[in-house]
Amino acid sequence: AYVVEELTAMCAWVVSVMELLVREAVGGLTAAGRNTMTQIADALSIRVSSLTTAVNTLVRKGYLARGGEPGDRRVIRVRLTPRGEEANRLHAQFHARMADSAATRLEEGELDALLRSLRRLDRFFHDISRQNQM
Repeated sequence: AYVVEELTAMCAWVVSVMELLVREAVGGLTAAGRNTMTQIADALSIRVSSLTTAVNTLVRKGYLARGGEPGDRRVIRVRLTPRGEEANRLHAQFHARMADSAATRLEEGELDALLRSLRRLDRFFHDISRQNQM
């Protein structure tokens, strides 16, 4: 319950997990110039139609903006608005506080076990991501 209250306090509107993932992906991909709808959908291993639904909602909530490419209006680029940038910053801070809180409450052996487990989980998700791209 505390986590939900904390996230709710950070955002004016609660967003779904998909919306959160899309917002963070857009933030990371824009810097690399990979922020077309197709590139974002590929990075998230979802269909463009699913991405369109999430982007429409995030545009309506004020987190994202989209526009055509000046040289090719068929290409749609998505970017964070200032509100989206702030939400991503606050979400990153929340995760950092959560990790710091967990780490300071664990004994050294427990922290080592947690890190090993997180590395295994990370490998699992990387493996699944690679399988989805094949």
